[in-house]
Amino acid sequence: MRNNRAWSWDSRTQNRGSKLSPWWLLRCLALPMLMALWCVSAAAQCRAYVPTHKSNSVAVIDTSADQVIAKIPVQIQPLAVAITPNGSFAYVTNSGWVFGSNSVSVIDTASNTVVATIGVGSFPVGVAITPNGAFAYVTNESSDSVSVINTATNIVVATVPVVSGSFNSGPYAVAITPNGAFAYTANAAASTVSVIDTATNKVMATVPVGTTPHGVAITPDGQSAYVGNEYSSTVSVYRHSYQHRGGYGEWGGGGS
Repeated sequence: MRNNRAWSWDSRTQNRGSKLSPWWLLRCLALPMLMALWCVSAAAQCRAYVPTHKSNSVAVIDTSADQVIAKIPVQIQPLAVAITPNGSFAYVTNSGWVFGSNSVSVIDTASNTVVATIGVGSFPVGVAITPNGAFAYVTNESSDSVSVINTATNIVVATVPVVSGSFNSGPYAVAITPNGAFAYTANAAASTVSVIDTATNKVMATVPVGTTPHGVAITPDGQSAYVGNEYSSTVSVYRHSYQHRGGYGEWGGGGS
């Protein structure tokens, strides 16, 4: 039963000893470089999908030839892209930083055309797709929320508030555990990470990290989450384990 969980966290913050780029530089330059890679084994072909922020499009790169083979118009100021596990569709966040498009474009990778445009919250930034391909999770920084999109219908089926006390959270990046059970959001404004139970689409825990976290990644075994903190020049590491006992799930600290 997934709604019976005891949570405990064991965290470690590591200083990487390097000065990170300013906030504006990260937004203007780093996020447009968040691309997705799709490989077709049978054809031995790989394509990279790269949001081109200023031109309001997504560039498709044939990595075997290192050439741009298509430029797909999307809405205003695309920032990030994620591809479904079967490689059929790419989901692109359109931040509309200045003009407010606040949408997600869905690209059919077979034809490299936009087949749907989905309205989400204000200033969508990050996007991640569940391992089974059923849902896309989109962080809306200015709305302090996460939009959950059903990829079969391309309809928003849930909006998850991400609130850290009385402060704006500013959810920025998102990552999903390999088993699809949880989505982690790095909340830049609140310097926290929120853990969303994907079965209920509710926040199960909110954990303090370093200052202004912008990135989050989960290890392949699902046991650790790594969070990059821009202003404190650190990486926060969370290690945990899940044990199934008598039908109930329990999380315990996995050591630092």
